[in-house]
Amino acid sequence: MSTTWIIIIAVIAFGVLLCFLLAIANFAYDRFLQRYQELDKVPLQGDLSIYDFINYINHNEFDGKLQFIQISQLAGDAYSKGKLFLSTNTLNKNSLASITIIAHELGHAKQDKEGGKLKRLHFLKAFGKIIGVFLPLLLIAGVVMLILGEDYFNISFILLGCAAGIFVLSLFTKLLTISIEKDASKKAIKMLEEYLSEGELKKAKRFLKDARLTYWADFLRLILGWTALSKKSKLF
Repeated sequence: MSTTWIIIIAVIAFGVLLCFLLAIANFAYDRFLQRYQELDKVPLQGDLSIYDFINYINHNEFDGKLQFIQISQLAGDAYSKGKLFLSTNTLNKNSLASITIIAHELGHAKQDKEGGKLKRLHFLKAFGKIIGVFLPLLLIAGVVMLILGEDYFNISFILLGCAAGIFVLSLFTKLLTISIEKDASKKAIKMLEEYLSEGELKKAKRFLKDARLTYWADFLRLILGWTALSKKSKLF
């Protein structure tokens, strides 16, 4: 095979891969939202209620110390410092989507109880937001120094190196977030195994995978920003 054909095949393969990654970056959230809307219409089988599940896990896993705060924001469900923030829709819909979301946030609560994963992530995000402000300035100053000539190459190298370091830290923080989300989902599945049927559990696992894919999409949007073909992603 000639070198020309190898280059052509490589370019085509790169183009296909790029299109695939851009599809994930741009449409992962839409896929998750569609899955959420589907499972939000699926009622739980049996007599289990959302409040019974929450109270049982809180009593057995956290000695009843978790606080539950109802919020109005749809899809604003979150965990932070011993508190679960759950939307009105999540709490009042006795659906497969609701119990899966709650189990996932309880998974974060277990992470907080067992170690410092969430604390390290929160520190990195807070630190990143502070130094991330300087990224555009470092890039502009580095390029200017590079244009000015050889006398400024060392300064340019340092400035651009610092900018690259901030970008790498952002990528690392997003990968750490994905790892933590995956771990929280595993803990959620363990909680749900006792309450859901095999069919329900299978749907819950798929739902959690789709949710995690949105974090991969955020990671890809940051990497593929140079293409101007993906949605924007926050640095931290």
